[in-house]
Amino acid sequence: MECLWCNAPNVEESEKKDCYWIMPDGKRSIKVLQVPALNCPNCGIYVSDSMNQKVDESLSIYDVSEYPDEFTYEQLLQAPVKKLFNWK
Repeated sequence: MECLWCNAPNVEESEKKDCYWIMPDGKRSIKVLQVPALNCPNCGIYVSDSMNQKVDESLSIYDVSEYPDEFTYEQLLQAPVKKLFNWK
């Protein structure tokens, strides 16, 4: 695989990175631990655009309001889905 930034060969997909995100409502920042990332020999470890989008979408879909300000990517994916409508 090539690096998305510098096109260097031999980019590895097995790295994990701890990253900060701002919640979709803009009221809270959180740290997501162990996000799947890429390791480029020239650029270092970074999160791909597609993974960044997956985390953004997950933060919109899953209810992490009861989570502390730090949690793992796996915990994010296991969070309950937000209840957007109150059905009677």
